[in-house]
Amino acid sequence: MERHTPISPGHRFALAALLCSSTLGIAPAPSPTSAPEAHATCVFTNPAFAGKCTETAGIPEGSSAQQACDSILRCLNDVQCLKTYCQATTIRSGWKLESAQAPRAAP
Repeated sequence: MERHTPISPGHRFALAALLCSSTLGIAPAPSPTSAPEAHATCVFTNPAFAGKCTETAGIPEGSSAQQACDSILRCLNDVQCLKTYCQATTIRSGWKLESAQAPRAAP
């Protein structure tokens, strides 16, 4: 016959803390040596939208400002996209990317 050893109150607390942190999705702090993500400035136009729309997009490592802005453009021209851009416009066709600029490197 198998015997189970009871868990001490201290171990119960540690187990509960471990379970809570894993279910709450607590992530470790980012490494202080990691560089901050660069951001692109994207400018869009649409004949049905008054003026130009300027949005900021994070540039993932190994990507470009053009690629970051293209992802917003795809959303702006997709009726299925639920993200909000350009002052939460509901216009979902006819958008063009006018410019995609990354920040300049410091000299």
